Formats: sequence, structure tokens, C-alpha cells
Amino acid sequence: MSRKERGGTLRVALAQVSTWIGDVESNKAKHIRYIEMAERDGADLVVFPELSLTGYLLRDVAYEVSGACREALEEIKEACRNIYAVVGVVYEVRRGIVCNAAAVLGDGEVKCVVPKFYLPTYGLFEEARYFMPGNPHTDLRVVNSRFGPFGTLICEDLWHPEPAEALVRLGAEFVVCIASSPLRGLNAPVEGRPWIDHAWSSLINATALTNSVHVIFVNRAGPEDEEFFWGGSRVVGPSGVELARCRSMEEDFKVCDIDLSENARARRFSSFRVHLREFHEILSKI
Repeated sequence: MSRKERGGTLRVALAQVSTWIGDVESNKAKHIRYIEMAERDGADLVVFPELSLTGYLLRDVAYEVSGACREALEEIKEACRNIYAVVGVVYEVRRGIVCNAAAVLGDGEVKCVVPKFYLPTYGLFEEARYFMPGNPHTDLRVVNSRFGPFGTLICEDLWHPEPAEALVRLGAEFVVCIASSPLRGLNAPVEGRPWIDHAWSSLINATALTNSVHVIFVNRAGPEDEEFFWGGSRVVGPSGVELARCRSMEEDFKVCDIDLSENARARRFSSFRVHLREFHEILSKI
């Protein structure tokens, strides 16, 4: 069914996959299979998790896979002539300087590569040891696709309110967040789900509500080294209501139709149009 036949709604495919660490070739083949599956289901956009081409716990391997990622994107973009995709990659911005990034592909080309802004370096996370953070002045991007403008963030970026708000105020009608969130709080569940699911639900719902925007969250699922990624990918509408959700703890693939006109309706009953820059001036001096 075409977008015209669906009344102009956006159809998004959530590709909640598990990938092999450092094996870009195998991961690339899996991406192409899922892109083809999403296209058969009539999707306009398919979204993969953070670092989906490489695996997450790379450590020093991060410096060795950027070339393979660039070559893989050249092949993947050929599968994206009639569909858009968001893919997690390691991207070399200068010789020996790499970013944890999201590549946006569509119309048979790489539209942009957006680096992660906030690099978690606490607990098991050590991203700042290997990656360079994005610069909001130069790297914040809104992609003007044929189905509407959107922006992409990566995992920790959504734990801070400014990146999503900036994207929406720049014109994004929906925000894509790709993640590799490991399982946490299994022994301290909230309403029958691990604490980390509760935490992400709070963040995603608040982002959607405060910005009157759709949020597409795609998280990794499955094991890697000593960690396990819990999945739970979902779509949340501008009223904070969950529209679709993938299974937890395993790979999954789900298609969801999104009516972007709901954003305008939600903004009639919110303070989205009000932005007091003075708070940011104060914060910048603290």
C-alpha cells in the first residue's frame, strides 16, 4: 500500500536486531535483508539500533572498522533507492578520529551522518575514550525527506532535553533515537518490567509530550560479550501514548503507521510554542 493509499501517513519499520561485534560484512548483509523486508511491507523508513553495523562493545576495534563501515554504506545506499534507513556506524571524521554516528540513507545516497553528542563514560560505558562527540553548532541536522523532516539522536542524547528540543524547533516532525541500551534493573522491576525499560519509557514519553512530536526509539536486542541488550523498541505519539512496541530480550521487527498531522493537534494544547532562552543563558554561565 502506498503513502497516498494510506492517507499520507508515515510507515516506519523498527529493525530491532542483534549484530556481530566487529563483523561489518555479516552485519551489512543483515541490514540489506531487513531493508528489503521493510520495503516489501510498504515502509517509508526503517530504523536500526546504535552501532548496528559494528556492535557496541568495540573498545580499540573502533579504530579499525570505520573504513569497512564507509564501504558498507556505499552498498547499503543502493538498497535504499525507494526507502530511507537510519543505520548505526563508526564514522571517521579525520584520520584516526572516529565518532559513534547515525547514517541516514535514502534516494540511493547517504543523506547525512550525525555523530552522538553526549558520550556516556560511567559504569560500563567508556565511549569518550574512543569517540569524539558531535558539535551541536555544526552536526545537528534535520533531514528533509519526501515524507517529512526528521532528526536523529543516539541513546544518551535523549537523556538530555536540549538535543530533541533543538531538532523539533529546527522543524523536525519526528525524532529518531537509536540505542544500544544494556539490560539493567532486572532484580528491581517497575510494574513487572526491568527498571531500564521504565527509565526509557519516562524519557521517551516526556520527549514526545514536551515537544509535541513523534519519537521513534530502536534499541539493540540480544547478547554481546558480557552484556545483554533488552530491546523494547517503540513508537510514541505526541500525546505521550505508545503506538507500537517490539518484544523485549529478543530480535524483533515491527511496522507502524504514523499520522504526523497529530503533531499540530497536540500543539494546540501545549506550551510548545513558548521557549524562554533566558534559562539557557543562565545554564551556560553556571
